Amino acid sequence: MRRIVIEILNILAKEILVKYKPVVIGITGSVGKSSSKKAIYEILKQKYKVYGDKSDYSVEVGIPLAIIGLESGGRSVRKWIKIIIKALIRLIKKFDYPDILLLEMGVNGPGDMKKMLKVVKPDIAVITNIGKFPSHTKYFKDAKHVTKEKSLIVKSLGKKDLAILNCDDKSIKDLTDSIKGKIITYGFGDNSEIKAVEVLMGNKKIRTEDGSMGMGFKISYKGTTVPFRLPYALGKGQIYSTLSAVAVGIHFGLNLVEMSEALSEYQPLAGRMKMIKGINNSLIIDDTFNASPSSTLSALETVEKLAAERKIAVLGDMLELGEYCEKGHREVGKAVFTSVDMLFTYGSRSKIIFQKAKDMGMKKENIKHFENKKMLIEALKHNIKNGDIILIKGSRAMHMEDVVREIMVKPELAGELLVK
Repeated sequence: MRRIVIEILNILAKEILVKYKPVVIGITGSVGKSSSKKAIYEILKQKYKVYGDKSDYSVEVGIPLAIIGLESGGRSVRKWIKIIIKALIRLIKKFDYPDILLLEMGVNGPGDMKKMLKVVKPDIAVITNIGKFPSHTKYFKDAKHVTKEKSLIVKSLGKKDLAILNCDDKSIKDLTDSIKGKIITYGFGDNSEIKAVEVLMGNKKIRTEDGSMGMGFKISYKGTTVPFRLPYALGKGQIYSTLSAVAVGIHFGLNLVEMSEALSEYQPLAGRMKMIKGINNSLIIDDTFNASPSSTLSALETVEKLAAERKIAVLGDMLELGEYCEKGHREVGKAVFTSVDMLFTYGSRSKIIFQKAKDMGMKKENIKHFENKKMLIEALKHNIKNGDIILIKGSRAMHMEDVVREIMVKPELAGELLVK
């Protein structure tokens, strides 16, 4: 039954694309897809009607539903029948369809990108990051196969299409020869067409009234440099998301000043380096949406740059790493030693992080490992001091948002602020 519903949805989605002809922007990468999608949306909505998919749906269902513009029917046969009927009505009658579709085209296993490309081929493809330790490698032979699968999105582009690439990622940069269409690159390196410079991370001048300490930077493109200020966002990843969004905006004719203004009140998505007030006047950096070695190393790099008397990292297991599991956790443990003053780890795999930090010379009294989440939370509460900065991160299945909920000043706001 499920297979039949998916096939019907795919057929209807393809017909809707033919009828309404929206510009399709497909976003893929190991990290930063949702944040890039949100930043692109904030910029484009100023002048266009834009619709973004629900990234928590499965690959097979999410793409056709996004194209049709409807929510999932869950496990209800009746709801799915209603969805199919509504889709047919949108094919028969004129519907107020968006100008631009933002589709998060992430892959969880071999063949996922091929499945999506059978339904929709983007006009613009954005690759955010693949990195040294790609996510979901558990389901692939190795990192090269992950890159190969994700690269299909840009290889599908025609001569009139556009690829937007993170030029700082070598595995992405190496794809340029296989792309037929136009290419715009972004990053921090000198070879990037759209470049971020003069970054101020967690600077006191960029603090908001609620205590958040955001960041400021400048974006340079073809001789023009414009300051961007993100008071509620932190981290290199959020800058990369901004750069990818600016690349899209430039393609649509927006200037840097317009885009800077559009992002001035940008709020990061739940669990993506989101700043939340913690107990004892602490500041929580909630990065609990997911975790890979690349994203965790990036988060630790950000925390290292912040001004605070003491910094704490609370790290859960990083899952679906396959053969990179031990190496990835060790790399994080090594970075912990130079980034934070205190470490709490949770889960069987994160013990590798704990052990590596210990081997590096981190004081025994400053590193604690737990297999029980309640015990972790109690120990953390007991150790939080005035002014601490606390990074909390782990793979989705570890539910590290439970830890955030227990140490935030206003737990009644958990439903609004935390990952669901």
